[in-house]
Amino acid sequence: MRVVHVTDTYAPVLGGKELHVRDLAHEQAALGHEVVVLTATEEEPVDHRASGEPAVPAPGGAGTVRVVRLPDTRSPLARGLLAGADVVHAHLSVVSPFAWSAVRAAAAAGVPVLAMVHVVLPAAGVVRAAWRGAVAAVGPAVTWGTVSRVAAQALRTVVPGPVHVLPNGIDPGAWAPSGPSSVAPRPVTVVASGRLAPRKRVLALVAVLDEVRRLVGPDVPLRAVVVGEGPLRPLVEWQVRGRGMARWVELPGRLTRPQLRELYAQADVFVAPARVESFGLAALEARCAGLPVVAHAVAGVSDFVTDGVEGRLAADDAGLAAAVADLVTDDVQRARIAAHNRDVPTALGWAGVLDRCFALYAVAGTTARRAPVRARRVPARRSPARAVRPAGTV
Repeated sequence: MRVVHVTDTYAPVLGGKELHVRDLAHEQAALGHEVVVLTATEEEPVDHRASGEPAVPAPGGAGTVRVVRLPDTRSPLARGLLAGADVVHAHLSVVSPFAWSAVRAAAAAGVPVLAMVHVVLPAAGVVRAAWRGAVAAVGPAVTWGTVSRVAAQALRTVVPGPVHVLPNGIDPGAWAPSGPSSVAPRPVTVVASGRLAPRKRVLALVAVLDEVRRLVGPDVPLRAVVVGEGPLRPLVEWQVRGRGMARWVELPGRLTRPQLRELYAQADVFVAPARVESFGLAALEARCAGLPVVAHAVAGVSDFVTDGVEGRLAADDAGLAAAVADLVTDDVQRARIAAHNRDVPTALGWAGVLDRCFALYAVAGTTARRAPVRARRVPARRSPARAVRPAGTV
């Protein structure tokens, strides 16, 4: 089938949504589908620093994905791609003018649309009001989804009809430890990874790590590594220095996936400080690498981390610090959770996620066909090809 993914931001921009769209597109292409990514992101890196990732990588064995970069969706090329798709899979953040334009155009043409929301919408305010208006403008022909139960709960009060949950996928084997970690004496290592931006609460993370140091005491060897780049980096560096944490907190900047895997192989605990987190792909990667994950119970991470099983869930930052300190000092608990994460594969492997994705494409086709004719500005096109995997695929 012909799948057109639409996203305002894409590689070389790196983030949870961008990595998910890239990986999903290549996984679908590997199954023999015709896949296009339509994006407003230009090819040059935003900050012109080496990201360590190719612009359009192809994961092992993946098929070819066509990437079309355009400033808007009004061009004949963009409209032709949208009108010729069997399904348009749009990826929306808080502000996504490019994707919203594609959703409107595809829905008006009678093309099945799956609109996936990759953020937790605020409970009130200007953003929520704007979303209500935008949703009303596209009409009832769109199928809505998001990446976690937490995000779905917020979205259900904005969109009509059901909200489906389609989690991000992962290749667990790509993150699994290749062997036992080093037995050489080393400090217990706590890792966090994400953009150094307000939404990720990196300044709160520094305070949490400082509290962990206080709770475990000065005699416990402790190391923390905060991976990522972003606008708050100068403030993070200032806080680390001002709190006297520079001797044990490292800020290596952005790391590639191979570098992250190497770091996780020598780490012990992963902490995710964000509260308004729709999913938490970095936390899922760490979980698949065998690290106990500590996160807020209200975040999307709770979809794949159960308290006491894959990690620890906390009600607030004080609970976050207490849980991390508990894991740092309790070797038995830390080893038990790490063994579970290594030995029990996550349910979010690509095979299952792709099945759910294609099932939602079928739902999108039904929704588009049942939409009132008055919601369309042009006649409906032919019914989409069956949204199933090619025969013989696994």
